[in-house]
Amino acid sequence: MRLLPSEAVRYPLHITYSGLAPGRASSNYQAFSRFPQFSPKMSQIPIKEDTALSLAPPSQSLLLALPAELQLDIYTLVVTTPHPILVNRPCNSSYRGRRDVEKAEKTDWAAGHVRPPTQPALTRTCRAIRSASLPIFYKANVFRASYCYGSKFGREDAVEWLRTIGRANREALRAFYFYDRNERQDEYSPGKLQEVKDCGAFVDMGGRMETLSSRWCCAHLVWFGDWEGKGKSGGRKIAEEEGVPRLRMEGEI
Repeated sequence: MRLLPSEAVRYPLHITYSGLAPGRASSNYQAFSRFPQFSPKMSQIPIKEDTALSLAPPSQSLLLALPAELQLDIYTLVVTTPHPILVNRPCNSSYRGRRDVEKAEKTDWAAGHVRPPTQPALTRTCRAIRSASLPIFYKANVFRASYCYGSKFGREDAVEWLRTIGRANREALRAFYFYDRNERQDEYSPGKLQEVKDCGAFVDMGGRMETLSSRWCCAHLVWFGDWEGKGKSGGRKIAEEEGVPRLRMEGEI
């Protein structure tokens, strides 16, 4: 049986995984920071939905010689993480008194030890693997951006990341959130949310937003292109799940 990359999302995506994140156990957002910075030119290679997994002769790659189902399982294990991938530095509300962790992570972002996510190395091995694994990376992961900061390491970093990955990859996103752990952030600082609505993600890139805030957090889902399944995760809106498990980092309260 030959599967197309678009069929990858039919497979289970909530997989227990502990091998990606280097460094502190509480900093799984660093999971993809070790990958080399990709070039905007490469990141914008269109994802062709009609590209089969077996583009290259199996003799050229042991991985491509495996059945398509096994290939997809391997790609999913490598490019997905059970915790959100941080696009910029979290707001202080995410730390809830964990001052040492907040200080250390603030230093890491400032020094460039932690950066906005890059495409996993696996997606840059060959065109066949890229066409199958890159959609999984963008569709299956939760991407989280803070919006309490305006410029450096804040909202504008998130907007630049969205611009850099290119239109095809933006439209593949299924769970990109502007997020604040403080469930009353938008009530206390409505101007910050308005700044999000006025930013380039919507003005220049045509993004749309659905507010899914709950008693657990302020969460604003952003999507690009036409997508009917917006805001859903296993039949439930992520922000309405008890404890918001897929929007919180490991160690967040």
